[in-house]
Amino acid sequence: MSKKSQVWLSVSLVLALLIGAGAFAVFRLPMLKSTAAEAAARDLAEGQLSSDIWHDSDLAQGLFDRVTKSLGTRVDLRSVTVDDITESGGQSVANLDWTWANLDGEAWRYSSELPLRKNGLFWWADLTEAALHPELGSGGSFELRANPGQRGKILGADDAVLMEEGTVIDIGVHPNRLEPDTLDSLVTGLNSGVDSLDLDADELEDEVDEAEGDQLVSVVTLREDDYEDVKDSIHDLPGVLFSEDSQTLTRTRGFAQATLGSAGPASAEDIEKSQGEVIAGDIVGRTGLQKTFNARLSGPGSVEVFAKGDSSDDSGKTKLTSLHSFEQKDGEDVETTLDAEIQNAADEAAAAAENPAAVVAIRPSSGDVLAVANHDPDGAAWDRGLTGQYAPGSVFKIASGLALSEAGISPGDDIDCPKTVTVGGKEFKNAEDEVLGDISFAKNFAQSCNTAFVSSGKEVTGDEVAEAAAQLGMTGALGIGAKMASVPAADDEVTHAAQMIGQGKVQASPLAVATMAASVQAGETVTPRLVLGDALGDSGADAAGDDDADAAPALDEDAAQEISDMMGRTVTEGTATKLKDVPGDPVHGKTGTAEYGDETPPRTHSWFAGFQGDLAVAVLVEDGGFGAEAAVPVAEEFFDGIN
Repeated sequence: MSKKSQVWLSVSLVLALLIGAGAFAVFRLPMLKSTAAEAAARDLAEGQLSSDIWHDSDLAQGLFDRVTKSLGTRVDLRSVTVDDITESGGQSVANLDWTWANLDGEAWRYSSELPLRKNGLFWWADLTEAALHPELGSGGSFELRANPGQRGKILGADDAVLMEEGTVIDIGVHPNRLEPDTLDSLVTGLNSGVDSLDLDADELEDEVDEAEGDQLVSVVTLREDDYEDVKDSIHDLPGVLFSEDSQTLTRTRGFAQATLGSAGPASAEDIEKSQGEVIAGDIVGRTGLQKTFNARLSGPGSVEVFAKGDSSDDSGKTKLTSLHSFEQKDGEDVETTLDAEIQNAADEAAAAAENPAAVVAIRPSSGDVLAVANHDPDGAAWDRGLTGQYAPGSVFKIASGLALSEAGISPGDDIDCPKTVTVGGKEFKNAEDEVLGDISFAKNFAQSCNTAFVSSGKEVTGDEVAEAAAQLGMTGALGIGAKMASVPAADDEVTHAAQMIGQGKVQASPLAVATMAASVQAGETVTPRLVLGDALGDSGADAAGDDDADAAPALDEDAAQEISDMMGRTVTEGTATKLKDVPGDPVHGKTGTAEYGDETPPRTHSWFAGFQGDLAVAVLVEDGGFGAEAAVPVAEEFFDGIN
């Protein structure tokens, strides 16, 4: 190639590069309004304002994040596209089409104008609040609030409604309108008309004194039926104000309250902890089934988007303008096995106890949990029936007795019941130093002789006792956060001896004890169930069932019948004779007194476990003393209530 040809080739390459660079600049750099607009739309759609088309990308990113922050995870930006570029007020603007969507994929669409400015050869985008939405003013932002539909119901047997949204009356006082005797009259009227209330007039007066200006002081929220009972005595009191609201309520006040749980408006703490999943206006389950199945009961969680800005008046309140409301959707129901009639009887029986108490009832033929009652004289009860863990004491002799029966000890075999027996240097004794001498296994069971069971511990291993408890369903599972029993195989003789009488390391809930009694009546291992249908899977709650429980041998029907017969003798001639005359079928049962704590003498919980026909029950009275003295009267109240 000649030198002249080489020169022309070089010139051609340079020109080609210049032309290519020019084309790149024209089509990729913001030398055209359309290029700037498209780049801005891409950045906005991705939520990352990193292109060079922004005057100040950090400032633009900060504005975008501030304005859209409240949308969190509940409303997602799907797309931003350029519809057209026009002139508005002597300025070029890109007309943007926005599409957002909620968690159900429902779209929210609108258009806005993004200002474009030319500086030299290049075009730039100017991000403003109005460019993100035309109704946002300077300093404004989106505000997201829940707009839920009807919360789902909790249903019981035969589709009885156990919990649903109902009307409540909020009662408050206006400090500047009160007369001298108003507060005393209000508190007296409320306390005398609603049994569960224990309002203090002096405390309320202190709250009123501390209130600022015209601030309303809240007094109490009542169910509509409770309000009707006190309305005549308080409605016309000066300075007392009433407002109607809705709230998730049990069918009657206190009905299975600890188990069904509670729900209420999301608090600031709820919102902060949720990392965007919970927003203002959401109703959240706080305890019990309302909490476990909150996602199902609350439904998809409809939301409403507002434009938030400063008020133009002197109120100082934030101005909100509704921009879009997504479709309201109702939550789904949760179906349970609770029987309204039996639950009422259990609630009334538990309330008869002077100390905190729990009553759990199960249908042996199906495993259905029919009632879970929790009572606390000093305040709201927690769900000790499903989640409490206590030494079961002598009711556990049902399980250790089964182990002895399976080891070949017959109800008629004589076993000595001395005042005390020593194992591994540890002395065990009977209640009130009782001495029964050589009596049958059945009578030792009926009279709940500790020393006979402790000395018989040598006839069975710790593994066999744990296996017997598993055969009786005690170590199975209900799911939904409930607890059953822990029966470790004791590896030393003292612990093993203690576990023969339900002490040592054995722990059980009233649910587990009721399941034990149900399994004896059924003659096979009972697996309790409380929630039906697809609710467990849909809500992510742990389902019932346990691999370890499946490993236990099947319950021997003949051995279970022997235990059942001995439980019958406990009622007819043993420690539970108060139950032999209750209406209906004969009651079979076992009392229990469980020591706990480090005091001398130790404090004791009171237990009863038993069944009548196709109904098994466990009763626990905390710190109640002997089972025959505290738990049996509660059981008697329960059986009387259902018959």
